[in-house]
Amino acid sequence: METLNSAFITSIEKSRAFFLRHLSGLTHEQVDWKPYPECKNVLETIQHLIIDDRMAIESMQTMEEPNYDACVITETDYDKLLEMLDASHKALIQYLNNRFVDGTPDTLGSAWGAIMPAPLAISYLASEDFYHAGQVAFIRQATDPAWDYYSNIYGVAE
Repeated sequence: METLNSAFITSIEKSRAFFLRHLSGLTHEQVDWKPYPECKNVLETIQHLIIDDRMAIESMQTMEEPNYDACVITETDYDKLLEMLDASHKALIQYLNNRFVDGTPDTLGSAWGAIMPAPLAISYLASEDFYHAGQVAFIRQATDPAWDYYSNIYGVAE
């Protein structure tokens, strides 16, 4: 029987899969392109999500704001970053399953230092994937106006 917490954990597995669909078929130029100097390109976004995964575990373990300065990703090879992203997300899912799957709705967790019920904290993790999927979609549409978002992401024509 699926528990409330396991349903939330499943939702972040699905949110990451949603993010990854946005990466399918990116060109090297799209991976490196920035709409503005202050924005992240796709490589930097992937680095950021790896850090988010790792810092989410630290925050859940300590129930405090994680030490982001201690987690720097210098890798810039796209394929290696994707492997690192897969590994960091698997570690996060494993940690959440070990710690929260049998918890009650009022079991406390922490989303990057903010203490709250674990299901809410876990749902905050999914929001990162959706937010950054939007960034990648913007990059794709700005660099390839013919890219059909609905067909590529949802499998239906617009």
